[in-house]
Amino acid sequence: MIIIFSILMAIIAIVFGIIPMVRFIRRDLYPYLKDGFTQDTVLKTGTSANADIISSLQTSAWSGNKPIYKLTLRFETQGGQLMESTTLKALTFKEIENFREGNQTTIKYDPADPQKIAIYDRPLILGE
Repeated sequence: MIIIFSILMAIIAIVFGIIPMVRFIRRDLYPYLKDGFTQDTVLKTGTSANADIISSLQTSAWSGNKPIYKLTLRFETQGGQLMESTTLKALTFKEIENFREGNQTTIKYDPADPQKIAIYDRPLILGE
């Protein structure tokens, strides 16, 4: 009887503990962390551009009491190539209105791989 109970508890732990944790790490945490490291690099070395917000979707994740949004942006590279890229960003409730579909923002992108972007959200200055 104790063996059956132990097996049953192990199954419950796997189904309700381990599987949801692995799903959370794979679906929410890993992409957010990976995107964060990419954004840090692009902010330091990237090229600035104005971007149109094509899509703004709230994910189920939160970071520091801020909802994480999946933003799809369309921009033109310095070479004239029209690009569309997606990034994750934790937004304050005040920022949510600024990042609605149809609005514009400033980004930085990696010239070697324009799919890698980061929200810069500062006015572009000539020569920057």
